[in-house]
Amino acid sequence: MKETHTVEKKDSGVFLNVLAPRVFRWVASKAKARKAMSAGELLVNGQQVPADVRVSVGDVISYTTRKGGAVKSAHRKVFKQEIPVVYEDEYLAVLNKPGGLPVNGNHFKTLENTLPFNLKPSAQPDALGVMRPLHRLDGPTCGLVMVAKTERTQVEMGLQFENKKIRKRYQAVVIGAVADSKGTIRDVVDDKPSQSDYEVVYVKKSVKYGQLSLVKLYPVTGRTHQLRIHMSNLGHPIVGDKFYSGEVEVLQGKGLMLCSDRLEFDHPITGEHLELEINLPNKFTSYMDREARRN
Repeated sequence: MKETHTVEKKDSGVFLNVLAPRVFRWVASKAKARKAMSAGELLVNGQQVPADVRVSVGDVISYTTRKGGAVKSAHRKVFKQEIPVVYEDEYLAVLNKPGGLPVNGNHFKTLENTLPFNLKPSAQPDALGVMRPLHRLDGPTCGLVMVAKTERTQVEMGLQFENKKIRKRYQAVVIGAVADSKGTIRDVVDDKPSQSDYEVVYVKKSVKYGQLSLVKLYPVTGRTHQLRIHMSNLGHPIVGDKFYSGEVEVLQGKGLMLCSDRLEFDHPITGEHLELEINLPNKFTSYMDREARRN
């Protein structure tokens, strides 16, 4: 599919990667525009241009989406593992990913490879040949993952994620008693500004750790391992974390006590405000109760 746009006077001198997301609905961000330019999908006057090009009045810019997903899907191996579906329609779906299953990557056993087994394909004209997760959860983390079924959903929800319009909540069991009932952590992650808000649900005694806290976590930014790093920096690593728990013994067979249990967003097609929530896995509260009874 090819779209074109003639540059108007008011946009003369604007960087192409800035203008493209404004005029092409399938170009969700400046980053995607740069990628399309590099791939020869985003052209000026029919020519491939460097990343720092500015457009002039009268320039014709074109964007061509390269389909072929259906062919790829036909030869794609399907991982037949049942995954609970929390929400599904023609445009998107939300699934409850179990801990230990990667969202995607160079593996066969991924959430992405289970999608044809668990979801109905979209009948929309812009249906994706391969349904795509719109965000990632760490492999050890369980909980809600949103999936795009159509190109428009992929673009629109990509913008919502980029503009921080999607509210995500996690719950975690952390080591120790978190002193403040509410707070904000702004420690830099990967040399980038990062923010996580937290709220303590309750604290219980623990023979193993002294005390354990159940906390709600609200990531404002979305850096890799952000919540795990922030809670560790606060002095309260998440139970079961192999990488950020310091000398604390990792629980055998319990996994990481971190769950993405709530997503709140506006539907990209209908505009309906959706609030999706799952129950916290039993192991979270049962582990805390068992530790408390051992005293």
